[in-house]
Amino acid sequence: MSDSQEQVRYKRKRKKSFLKNAKGYGKKGMYGRGTQLDADTYQYFIRILEVYKEGFPSEEDKLIFVNNVFQHTEDQEINCCCNQVGCRVIQTFLPFANDTYLKRYMDILLSDLRPLCSDPFASHVIQTLLDIACQKSFEKDIEKDFRESCKTATIRISKFLLNNLEDYVWDSYGNHIIRTVLKNLTCLKNDSHVSIDEYKSIVREFGNRLISWPQFNSLPYSELTSGLLQILLNALAVIDPKLLGSYLTKFLNESFTKISQTEYENTSTDTLPDAFMSKPVIMLLECCLEVATPKLYTQIYIQCFANKLLRLSKIKNTNFAVQKLLNQCKEKSEFESMFDELSGSLNEIIDVGHTGVILALGQGCKRLSTKQGVFVQNIMKYYDCYEPEAHQIDIVMCLCKNLKHSLLKENKDVDLQNARLNLHGTLIVQLLLEFNKPIKIINSILGIDLNNLKKIFCNRMGCHIVDAFVKSQYVGEKSREKLIRKLQGTYQDLASDKYGSRSFEAIWNVANLKSRKIIMNELAHKDGVWSNSQFGKIISSKISLQLYKRNKDDWTKCVDKKDSKVNAKELFVDIIG
Repeated sequence: MSDSQEQVRYKRKRKKSFLKNAKGYGKKGMYGRGTQLDADTYQYFIRILEVYKEGFPSEEDKLIFVNNVFQHTEDQEINCCCNQVGCRVIQTFLPFANDTYLKRYMDILLSDLRPLCSDPFASHVIQTLLDIACQKSFEKDIEKDFRESCKTATIRISKFLLNNLEDYVWDSYGNHIIRTVLKNLTCLKNDSHVSIDEYKSIVREFGNRLISWPQFNSLPYSELTSGLLQILLNALAVIDPKLLGSYLTKFLNESFTKISQTEYENTSTDTLPDAFMSKPVIMLLECCLEVATPKLYTQIYIQCFANKLLRLSKIKNTNFAVQKLLNQCKEKSEFESMFDELSGSLNEIIDVGHTGVILALGQGCKRLSTKQGVFVQNIMKYYDCYEPEAHQIDIVMCLCKNLKHSLLKENKDVDLQNARLNLHGTLIVQLLLEFNKPIKIINSILGIDLNNLKKIFCNRMGCHIVDAFVKSQYVGEKSREKLIRKLQGTYQDLASDKYGSRSFEAIWNVANLKSRKIIMNELAHKDGVWSNSQFGKIISSKISLQLYKRNKDDWTKCVDKKDSKVNAKELFVDIIG
């Protein structure tokens, strides 16, 4: 496939904006899906969205505008919320509404929750209202009565859904409001995890009711209910680890390890459980791996994955579960068992395109400080870069292009600056630089032709390799200096490029004063070409190019002063950290 074909393949057709679609419907005399609005109200809402999109001169102007909108919707709240365009307007402006309008919407919507929770549009307004009400119920600097009203509204919506669970778990719109309830009551949205006891008890009740349902074992197999269970597990991980353990044990015993005898009369070690045939169950299994205790994690690994890792790694829908298993592993001995099961078959995994598994395996090697040498050796063997030794210099290029050594020459004319490099390949290069002994990767980077290296460092994926090179504790000072010297003659091109400027900045931040002066001499020569470019202007300002051209001694003092401040700040962070 040619470069142009590759770029066309990855171009996505841009969808029409919501506003364009809404205008189009209005011209046809169709005033939004859902409850019909009159033509004047519909066109008013269109203008409102247009004004909002353009922005406001000040926050005060925006609040005045918002209040006017809510005045206009008085006595039409339900109709507006149940209309596609009206819903978008209300959802957009509720976060900026004053307490009076928020209270009014709470009172009106809560008076008729049953139909609204199943409505395709009003349900989204209820979610937004719930987000706001729950958040404000934690705020101490607002009027007490209003804070209590917000708490009451949060509890009323939550308990309504709890008491009508069977009606809304299977309803697409109601299900998502339940998810919003669980996220808010356990503060999953703001990561504070500081919740009110009454909120926690409601979440526990959701958990207790669902786990005792006769149809519980059906829940993992639906995308809708699996998504709800995943939110619930994350909520229980925060407020009730014991109930969470009951869920994981039940899933493990009754869903994850089940094998249909009708399909497999003779079970064997490589027979996959039914769970791996269902995408919603696989997603739930991945969530379980994230929240499991070490003991339950081990049980899931042994019962679901052990002796099946290679097969699961090669299947499109299950290789992500293997990645999750590897990423969540915290015990070195367990990881080494997984590694041994997979390491001899990297070629099979890469050949089917599941390089994310290889990356996760490497990340485990780094995280647990084990099997690093074997991993590098196996990677090199796959790309035919291990033997003869002379091929080792090309391993970075092979990874970036995801090509074996023999195919590099055929691919040498590709424009590396604009090419779509292999994402996982470039990430693996960054990872290997953080291994304990990255000398082969260092030599490979330093061995790349200067023009190609510049283009890689100006590539949107390749530029991150520089960050890893200069920041890794295992890349020595001499290696960094070699890279800085090697790049001489390319600094103007790097500084003026969108992604190259990132690479330039990473190098500049670690360069010593002597190296910086060498770079500055290069940049100061015919600087008008690069320093007037969009990104060159930013770099020029950061490195004080004009000061350098006026007075080199003053520039040196300025740089020393800046570095002293940075070093003092880093030292302070270390002390208080």
